[in-house]
Amino acid sequence: MNHLIRILISAVLIAVVASCSYQSTTENPINNVVVDVARDLVAQDETVIVLDVRTPKEYVMGHIEGALNINIAETDFSERVSELDQDKTYIVHCSANVENGRSAKSLEIMSSLGFDKLLNMEGGIVAWEQSGHPLVRN
Repeated sequence: MNHLIRILISAVLIAVVASCSYQSTTENPINNVVVDVARDLVAQDETVIVLDVRTPKEYVMGHIEGALNINIAETDFSERVSELDQDKTYIVHCSANVENGRSAKSLEIMSSLGFDKLLNMEGGIVAWEQSGHPLVRN
């Protein structure tokens, strides 16, 4: 029974992710996910990686457990991102994911590099924290 519930939850999450897409300025659509869906995807699938594109200073002030930090403001962002495994799914976020902000720019770059399993966490780390989800603070 527990296995059936997991399958049903996964199916619902996939349907939610698929229904929440917007068209980026590139050819590839980028899907938006709310923080609760992002949290569940990370908890259920080890191939899902949270990519925090804020500065290292912002990252240490509070980040999602296990998140990878690659600062979009650094000149080597594209280079560092291109070294990531394109077979994995990336949930990308910054502070609040404002329109044309750091998360959007990161997703555009990653998409142009050939990544096609990209999710944008709506509201960024601000929404994550406001939803009561834990942050790691260094």
